[in-house]
Amino acid sequence: WSVVQDHRNGHLLFAGTEFGLFVSVDGGGHWVKMAGGMPSIQVRDMAVQKRENDLVLGTFGRGVFVLDDYTPLREITPQALAEETRLFPLRDAYLFNMVTIAPAGTAGIGPLSGNWTAPNPPSGAVFTYNVAKAPGTGEKFVLTITDDAGRQIRRMDLEGEPGLRRVEWNLRADPAAGAGGRGGAPAAAAAAAFAQVAGRGGGAGQLVPAGRYTATLGRVVGETVSPVGEPQVFRVTQLAQ
Repeated sequence: WSVVQDHRNGHLLFAGTEFGLFVSVDGGGHWVKMAGGMPSIQVRDMAVQKRENDLVLGTFGRGVFVLDDYTPLREITPQALAEETRLFPLRDAYLFNMVTIAPAGTAGIGPLSGNWTAPNPPSGAVFTYNVAKAPGTGEKFVLTITDDAGRQIRRMDLEGEPGLRRVEWNLRADPAAGAGGRGGAPAAAAAAAFAQVAGRGGGAGQLVPAGRYTATLGRVVGETVSPVGEPQVFRVTQLAQ
């Protein structure tokens, strides 16, 4: 067994067991198994990367798994999940030039031919949101991103089925011809679905400049978009070249 307590919310606990990873958001009162790609494997040791808020797991057979940015789990309460929809805080995103040497899961090329590669974490900004009740007929939820001057930079359609979901934005503005993008239970049950990234905010627009941005959930009825819940502010930072 391995147990780790979150360094900011003492009620958030992670337990590595013989049959996978379990999480509790109420100080150990209830436990739920983490899904979303985490297999039923013996978790021997765990550590929290405090700067990134990542949970790193060492498993039987020298395997390593990383739960990226688990900060939304700190805010999972019955009250939060009862809201129509809720956007959780996110960490800052980084701009960089992505270079692919070999597809994930292949043996590599050239001098790397003997190595095994795995998928990278999602690039750009990753948003976590919860839906308590699916929108009605002819309605949908969207995520709108604006810059510090209030100009709309990107709008993405979101999955509206109830549950805790994630959606990724690749830091590109809406394409000139239009925008597109798709996103992805009691408190403990919602945590079990947290690890799965539900979708990607792709698109062929230009990369946005570094700066401060605001993300807002909205309900669309006809041509009208009504904000829902509290917006979240985050920064896009350029990595040194």
